[in-house]
Amino acid sequence: MNTVPPNWAEKRKRGLGRYLLIDGIVFTGGPFAVVMQIIGVFVLREEGQSIGQYFTAPLTWLTFLLHGILFGTIVGYIKWRRNEAAFAASNGDQGS
Repeated sequence: MNTVPPNWAEKRKRGLGRYLLIDGIVFTGGPFAVVMQIIGVFVLREEGQSIGQYFTAPLTWLTFLLHGILFGTIVGYIKWRRNEAAFAASNGDQGS
């Protein structure tokens, strides 16, 4: 069921580090961190703390960066492994 993305050969030439940075952290972790911050306004904000105070707190930005970097790196690595396996399988099928 796994299919190889059309531009996978180019992405794999650029390497795992670049893939994790761009596809993992920026494109996957970034939106996840934004959603988590929106949820955090309602769940993590202290009693009596305004939304402005919440978004200017250093802890808010630390959790934003950690959510984006950790989630993006983990999901990016999982996607890399899945795409590599699909790429190897598709090349193995062509060689037969």
